[in-house]
Amino acid sequence: MKKTILLVVAFTVGYLFDLMNIPAGWLLGAMLVGAFYRLVIDDISYPNFLFDLALAIIGISISLSIKVKMFKEVTSYILPLFVSITILLVASWILGKVLAKYSNLDGKTALFCCLPAGASVMMALSREYKANLGMVAAFQTVRIMMLVSTIPLVAGFMTSFIPTEEVQGKAIKTASQVDMPGWLALIFYLILIGLTLLLSKKWRIPIAPFLYAIIVGFLFHTFIQPLPSVPNLGVGIGMAMLGVIIGTRFDRSSLVEIKNIGWTSAGILLAFFLLTFVVTFVFYLMTPLDFITSLLAIVPAGAPQMSSVAASLQLDASIVAAMQVIRLLVLVLIIPMLVPFLVSGNRGDGSHDSSSAK
Repeated sequence: MKKTILLVVAFTVGYLFDLMNIPAGWLLGAMLVGAFYRLVIDDISYPNFLFDLALAIIGISISLSIKVKMFKEVTSYILPLFVSITILLVASWILGKVLAKYSNLDGKTALFCCLPAGASVMMALSREYKANLGMVAAFQTVRIMMLVSTIPLVAGFMTSFIPTEEVQGKAIKTASQVDMPGWLALIFYLILIGLTLLLSKKWRIPIAPFLYAIIVGFLFHTFIQPLPSVPNLGVGIGMAMLGVIIGTRFDRSSLVEIKNIGWTSAGILLAFFLLTFVVTFVFYLMTPLDFITSLLAIVPAGAPQMSSVAASLQLDASIVAAMQVIRLLVLVLIIPMLVPFLVSGNRGDGSHDSSSAK
C-alpha cells in the first residue's frame, strides 16, 4: 500500500510539474518525491519489474518517432561520438587521480567513482577488483542524480535563447499524424510493451527493456502497422515510475559517504558537471545538431532519462536515444577492457578500503 500511494503521489507531482512547463516535469517531480520519502520518511524499494516497465513505456514512445533515414544520419555522428567519449574517458581518469590524491580513497575506488559507464557496471567492477563498493555506489548515485536533476532544467532554460528549429519535433510530429482509434492504439502499445518485457527477461543486456522497446516499436511501426505517438499522459506514467524509482535509490548513506570525503567530492562533481558541457561543445562543433540536442545526446546520465527529456522539449528524441544507447554500449564494452591497465599501478590489497568505509 505504501508503494502504491507513493507512486500515486509521485505521478501527481510529476503531472503538476508538467502543467507548470518545468522541463522533464514528470521525471523531476516524481524523482523529488521518491528522494524525499527515502531521506525523510522511510526506506522503500520497488521490484525490478516496475523499473523494466517504465523503461519499456519510454522506449516504445520514442521508437514511434524513429524513421529509416535516421540510421544514415546517425552514421555521420559516429566519429564525433568517438571523439567525445575519448575526451570523457581521459578526463574521468584524470579526475580519478585527483580524487585519489586528495582523499583517503585508494586508486581503484577513486577511478571507479569517476568513470561514467553507469552505476551498475561500476559497482560490478568494484566488486571484481575489491574496491570500496559502498563508496563507488554512493559517488555514482550522487553523480547521476546531480545530472538527471540539473540537465533537464539547464536544457529547458537554454531553449529560450538557443535556436532548435532545424530538428525540433520533426519525427514526433510525423508519428502523431497516424489516424487510429485511441482504444486500438492502446492495445497495440500494450502488446509491444508485453513483447519487450518478454525479450528483456529472456536476453538480459544493459538497459535491455529500453533497447528492446526501441527495436520492437520501430520494426512494428515501420513494417507492420504505423501507430500514433503515445499520449503525454502515457509517457508521463513511464517517466513518473522511472523518476520515483531513481529517487528512492538516493539514501542517507550515499550522502554520508560523499560528505566524509569533504570538499574534494564537491569539486570532482562540479568538474564532472562542467566537463559535460565541454564534451558537448566538441560534439556540437562536429555535427549539424543544435547545442541542446547535442547536450542531451552526450551527457552521461542515462539513455531513457535524457531521451524522455528530449521528447518533453519537443526535440528529436530518436537521435538522442540512438546516441545515448551507442555511447552506453561503447563504454560498457570498452571500460572493462581498459580497467586492468588503468588499475595495474594501484595497490591491490584494499588497504585503504576499510578507512574509507568508516
